[in-house]
Amino acid sequence: MMWDEIIGHEAAKRLLRAHLASGRVAQAYLLAGVDGVGKRLLALVMARALVCEQADDPPCNRCPVCAKVEQGAHPDVHVLSPGGASEQIKIDDIRQVLGRIALRPFSARWQVVVLPGAERLTEEAANSLLKALEEPASCTRFLLTTSRLSQCLPTIVSRCQLIRCEPLAPEVLAELLARQKRCAPDMARAVARLSGGSVVSAIELLDRWASHQQLLARLADEQPVAWLTQPMPETRQEVAHLLDGLMAWLRDVAVAALADPSAVAHGSHAAALRRQAQRLDAGRCIEAAFELVALRDSLEQFVSPRLVASLAREKWLSLHV
Repeated sequence: MMWDEIIGHEAAKRLLRAHLASGRVAQAYLLAGVDGVGKRLLALVMARALVCEQADDPPCNRCPVCAKVEQGAHPDVHVLSPGGASEQIKIDDIRQVLGRIALRPFSARWQVVVLPGAERLTEEAANSLLKALEEPASCTRFLLTTSRLSQCLPTIVSRCQLIRCEPLAPEVLAELLARQKRCAPDMARAVARLSGGSVVSAIELLDRWASHQQLLARLADEQPVAWLTQPMPETRQEVAHLLDGLMAWLRDVAVAALADPSAVAHGSHAAALRRQAQRLDAGRCIEAAFELVALRDSLEQFVSPRLVASLAREKWLSLHV
């Protein structure tokens, strides 16, 4: 993977390449942005550049060092990821990597720690990492990423150079989908508008486009009581899709009521959205969307998916009372 292969994030790439060229590489970087926009890829390319043997605009993607990083076999590049049922980064994981970087680099100028998902550090792990960031070794560099900056320990954030990774523009995302997934341009544009600028979300939504269209048809239905006769999703993933669909729809109802109706993401359902915007209270829709966000968070905390789905349905039906 090279800099030019990363889609978007031009400002972030310029900054990192400038730091590499000047030799003034920060002790720690924190790449922040929504899920699936390429933060981890950006961190891995920077890690490869830091150990690459090529002096001119690394990484070269040709030398043995780059090949080892690509294979996950370079002794001076350490990639940590959330693991286990809780998907947390625990203190034992941090202690293990800190023990390794306490030694001198094996062959590179720096030892590089890549830590995707910094918001998933346990409290003990975060405090242990903080000590390393407060008293950094001169030959160590940290590359952290997060999709939930507010959930990261503030003292860790303050000791990193923060780089914002903005969502991809819908037209860029649509072009990517049309080229890589070979879908029709109209479908690519529709999916891109609903994906929040995330490549991962767009591809996932494209793969379940038929079921998503069924959900939209139910949301557009003038008889919401039909929800009571439909089976509710039961798996955690299916319930997450339901919540995401509801939140996006409520956002569009509020947009149709308070802003330019042409700005809705669900363009093919603009007429239904306008009708609902006239009938439903925009303030209640916004309030319900925030409550659905809380339900989405609870879904990741081992709350029963069936319970979450039932609460989401009740919240939707209550708007029509």
